[in-house]
Amino acid sequence: MNNSATGSKTAHEAKIGDDSCFILLNARAGAFHASASARQIQQLADEINLKVEIIATVSAEEMQAKIRALVQAGAATIAVAGGDGTVALAVQELAQTETALGILPQGTFNNFATALRLPTDLTTAMAVLKNGEVRSVDLGFVEVKSGKGRQSRYFTEATGVGLFADSLAIYGKGTNKNFFKGLKAMSRVLLNFRAHRLTLDIDGDRHIERAVMCTVANTYRMGQGISVAPGAKVTDGELDIVIVGNLSLAEIFRYYGAFRAQAHLTLPKVTHFRARKIEISSSHSLNVHCDDSFVGSTPATISAKEGALKVLLEKI
Repeated sequence: MNNSATGSKTAHEAKIGDDSCFILLNARAGAFHASASARQIQQLADEINLKVEIIATVSAEEMQAKIRALVQAGAATIAVAGGDGTVALAVQELAQTETALGILPQGTFNNFATALRLPTDLTTAMAVLKNGEVRSVDLGFVEVKSGKGRQSRYFTEATGVGLFADSLAIYGKGTNKNFFKGLKAMSRVLLNFRAHRLTLDIDGDRHIERAVMCTVANTYRMGQGISVAPGAKVTDGELDIVIVGNLSLAEIFRYYGAFRAQAHLTLPKVTHFRARKIEISSSHSLNVHCDDSFVGSTPATISAKEGALKVLLEKI
């Protein structure tokens, strides 16, 4: 499928079927970012005879508003240049629509792009925008308690409670996955960590667990490129649930090494399920993360949304 667009078209002129492709990027990415500039993207597009309209934004709110307007106008394809945080923003607007997402991976880890087997070099990724084909992939969907009542959000990677969610609550806003800031947040969590009693309803079957972490994954990687759910696929209509039980502080470091080596599912205090719907509740509120952001607290209702996102991928 050729997804080129005339650069003179506006968002209001784009129509489904026009093979229109718009590329959104963060205009503030600069000296301290590895992201390509609008000029670099335009130059690569010109080299492969791909006509695009590049839209620079200066905030997450503006990017989502631009994407929303393009979807409402009927754009066939909207691409974003960025990492997992940028992709996650776009997904909130593109899920359950007819508009396909194109990805120019520009992040440190690019977990979702990796799960989709997309090229991470910009030149090849641009070629996918021109010659790729649209396919549907799964997303996860989580509803949690927040200060505003209930909040819901799609996720590309994972959601859950425990160590990772607690560290993100300390980390605060921002999705740049700064290693040292993340390490500091996790260190604070480990100083006072403890297992929590969780009530898990997994496709209607109730499980009571004492756990330091429960992750519900759509893709096999999350966070800083850790393969929490090595067998997770974005086309099977299910989510992978990985529960890490009641560990001691000494065990935490051994289990972390096993996670890095993708050997954790064989350990005695790790439990693995696959399901379409999971409900997590606890006697006291626990932090909940959605991808790399803290979003609220338990109780959480999580479900697989089969084929919820159209993505531009390499031709098979």
